[in-house]
Formats: sequence, C-alpha cells, structure tokens
Amino acid sequence: MNPGIFIGILIGIVSGTVALILLKALNKASIKKVSQIVSLTAEFLAIPTFMFGGQWVSTDIIRVANFDIGSYLISLALTFILMVIYPIFRWVAQLGEELGKGGG
Repeated sequence: MNPGIFIGILIGIVSGTVALILLKALNKASIKKVSQIVSLTAEFLAIPTFMFGGQWVSTDIIRVANFDIGSYLISLALTFILMVIYPIFRWVAQLGEELGKGGG
C-alpha cells in the first residue's frame, strides 16, 4: 500500500488534534485579552504549514518511501475534515449566537 496514505492519516490526526486543542483554548479566551486571541489565531493559522509542507517535505522522506503526494493530500484532507468539521460548526453557531446577543 502507498505510504502517502499512512503519512497523510498520521499528519491529519496530529493536525486535527492540534486544531481541536486550539479551538478549545480559543473558545475559552477572553475577548478583552487581545494578545491572547492574536497568539491563538497565529498558532491556528500555522497548522497548514505543518500539514502541507514544513521541514519534513524537504528531507529525503519522499524519495525513500516512494511517496505519492496525491494520496497523501487526499488522506490528510479527509482525516482532518472528519476530525474537526462538527466541533467547528458548533463553535461557529455558538459564536453567532453570542454576537447576535451583543455579547461579542
């Protein structure tokens, strides 16, 4: 079987877990502490750098493992989306309700 699929699932699980942890921290962060929000947002936005590149791509892993980037991207995207889609939709709905109440 193609190692790209296994690596994609592994990186998808790690990235999804990190995204959920950051989402939980972002949900508990106070809107009055702008530096905390900015820091968490920057960390959240750094996830794609890890998922779609980072330093591991520039190493010999692609040549050694006969790595297929297409299968990696598909398995990564599916794993990540399956992990975070429901919590993110819940978070967006909760945020919308808070903003609708004027509590933003």
